Amino acid sequence: MVANERKFLIFFSNGQQYAFDLAQVAEVMDPVISWPIPLAPPCYIGAINFHGAIVAVMDLADFMGLASCSELEKIIVLDLNVASLGFLVERVARIVSEQEIEIHEAPDVRFAAASLSLPEGRATLLDIDAIIGEAEILMNG
Repeated sequence: MVANERKFLIFFSNGQQYAFDLAQVAEVMDPVISWPIPLAPPCYIGAINFHGAIVAVMDLADFMGLASCSELEKIIVLDLNVASLGFLVERVARIVSEQEIEIHEAPDVRFAAASLSLPEGRATLLDIDAIIGEAEILMNG
């Protein structure tokens, strides 16, 4: 394994397989008690205490304009240097290294940065910076 090898977190949202660059993820955790965020759009589930930091949590599928799944089992919390944001998703599948996959041009999917070919199918690599930008616009009205 190469020391600087890029890795990806593979997860499911709305029945589809997605990925985040692992370097931008702080932790994957089970859902915890959250507090409402006044005047926040409906895709925001609430705010959580993440190791002493306040992190806004959103239903990723709802945010992306997709139907939300009733079985949301994990929160993917971004590295706090990236954003104080977490995403509620159906489930997390695994971590893959760059050598295990093929990276292709982004599909015509909102927030897509690339398409990853995995042994078990394709995953859409999401552009976290684009998601953060849109989330800020949404929160600021």
